[in-house]
Amino acid sequence: MKLDDLEVLALAVAAITAWLFSGRSRLATENNWPLFYYLGMVFYQKTGGRFLDANFIYGGVVCAMMIRFEFMSMNFVKVFRFLESICFVYIIWRCLDYVFFH
Repeated sequence: MKLDDLEVLALAVAAITAWLFSGRSRLATENNWPLFYYLGMVFYQKTGGRFLDANFIYGGVVCAMMIRFEFMSMNFVKVFRFLESICFVYIIWRCLDYVFFH
């Protein structure tokens, strides 16, 4: 199977998303890495990742910001982490779908 550049980039995005998804519960709520990730995801979606729905990415941005700038109880943080995990799963699923079933 020969992969082109956009497919390799989609695999890299899926791998980075899986890494962040697995480590998100261990990160402190005031960690900036998820915000940098979503900055890169918005750029990726606008340039090469048109197969990703922007609403899921922007929803993840909102969830990451609500977690980062925590002013809520831990129950609300858990809700926003769950919603963000849905965004992570969607991004991984769409990237792998693009690579293997494109």
